[in-house]
Amino acid sequence: MPASTLNKHEQKTQETRRLLLAAAEKIFIRDGYEKADLGVIASEAGRTKGAIYGQFKSKEEVFLALYEAQALRYRAKMQELLSFSKSIEGNLTAMRKYVLEFATNDTWGLLLLEYRLFVVRHPEAKERLNQTYTSVVSADEEKRYVELLGPAPKGKGSISRSAAVHAMFATLSALQLESKFAPKAIGATEIRDIAAKVFDALFGYSK
Repeated sequence: MPASTLNKHEQKTQETRRLLLAAAEKIFIRDGYEKADLGVIASEAGRTKGAIYGQFKSKEEVFLALYEAQALRYRAKMQELLSFSKSIEGNLTAMRKYVLEFATNDTWGLLLLEYRLFVVRHPEAKERLNQTYTSVVSADEEKRYVELLGPAPKGKGSISRSAAVHAMFATLSALQLESKFAPKAIGATEIRDIAAKVFDALFGYSK
């Protein structure tokens, strides 16, 4: 909603939410999901801890709000790249460029991986993550990917487009994590090279 249509109280509430989310992103990235503290986030935002509870029910809800905002930013970036394409081949090239740019940007990838591990240990959180995920993806995910990237290659061992997309980003998460343990073996160059090969294999891409 445009700020001009909000009253002063609504504008203040919106500004508080913006400050809290900006502070939360900084603290989550610095401290990780489980160690991040709501009091520290509030202090970073120049607000009281009560201000957080005026906006969010829990630390998890703060994180999921950030996750949704980040997913929308990634979608906007992808749509920007796709806007220059007029064909399936062009869309695949744009998607590949996006994946390779994302490959070495591990800040959110590792943070989301930590949260997913938290969800594995706390199954009650899985439904909340799924609800947030469905709010930022197409209701018919496979149909949307087929429209953008063309149908999956036919034949034995064929992988659906939605499965290929999930597998691609899961691979990136694994590479990003492994690079923290073996940076000499898997550095930024290796991650990009491996990501390119995996993308080409999953999507049947050739230059």
